Amino acid sequence: MGSGDGHGQDGDGQAGIGPSAAASAPPAASARPSGVLSAVLTGLTCAALLPLGAAAGLVGSFGAGWLTRYWDAGATPQVLAGTALLAFVALLYGACRLVAWGSRRQSAALAFAVGYLATLVVLVAYLPGGDVVITGHLMHYGYLFGTMLALVIGVVHSGLSRLPSRPSPAR
Repeated sequence: MGSGDGHGQDGDGQAGIGPSAAASAPPAASARPSGVLSAVLTGLTCAALLPLGAAAGLVGSFGAGWLTRYWDAGATPQVLAGTALLAFVALLYGACRLVAWGSRRQSAALAFAVGYLATLVVLVAYLPGGDVVITGHLMHYGYLFGTMLALVIGVVHSGLSRLPSRPSPAR
């Protein structure tokens, strides 16, 4: 029997051995990462994203100080500051979701958010000489609560895509 006779055999007479069978075969179990390797990679990813979130929190918090720089100059700087704050909060939400998407784990988004919020808590501290970075201004409160809300929603939404879908109703 030849290879063109439609009986599923190769030219050498062996069934299921050939390029088409090899391409449709499932990957070997050894090609998939083990549970231990997956846990180690997740831990290393979280260990890398924690300081990245802390650095983003540091840069973002010092940037939030500029939101009030020209606050007393009138309505135009106030509108620009509010728009900038909303844009920053949206970018932060997107960054949190992007981190979760890139790692395929909700724990990565959580590590990024924990690093960011830990820095935020340190920079909100009050010392005898005054506030550290974030003051008691309306825009700074908007920054604090906006970033917290964006990070929480980003972490929660990053895990929602993995929920099992509802089964379709039987007909």
